[in-house]
Amino acid sequence: MGFWLEVVTLVVPGFNDSDEELRQVAEFLAQISPDIPWHVNAFHPDYKMHASSSALPADLKRAAEIGRDAGLHYVYAGNLNGHAGNLENTHCVGCGELVIRRRGGQVLDDLLTRDGCCPACSRKIPGVWADPLHRPISRRGDLPWPVRYCG
Repeated sequence: MGFWLEVVTLVVPGFNDSDEELRQVAEFLAQISPDIPWHVNAFHPDYKMHASSSALPADLKRAAEIGRDAGLHYVYAGNLNGHAGNLENTHCVGCGELVIRRRGGQVLDDLLTRDGCCPACSRKIPGVWADPLHRPISRRGDLPWPVRYCG
């Protein structure tokens, strides 16, 4: 249909962080496509919802494990900037090679080939990737340069 979908779940301790609830979300997404990226982000009581505590790295690691067990290929932990281990990065599902290294939403290394594949095994990595000069993708849809569509 010409668009890319990623799903974000804000993990709020005591509200939506039970294994069963996280499993239901992950299984639902995996039934649609195991290639849908699922971002499990840490809640912080920074604005109006002060009744809950902050989600911890262990909470996000547990949620990511549930997502992978449900069959999702790309599960990421966010809102903890460097405190969730390897869960900010993208690895090839085929061989496990690191293909995109991030910290706090910033891309530090993009190791994909020009056509959006793993450099180690040549497997296509699903997504919409900017051109090799890493210019941002237009949000209006009128792309002035080639975009790599993979998957």
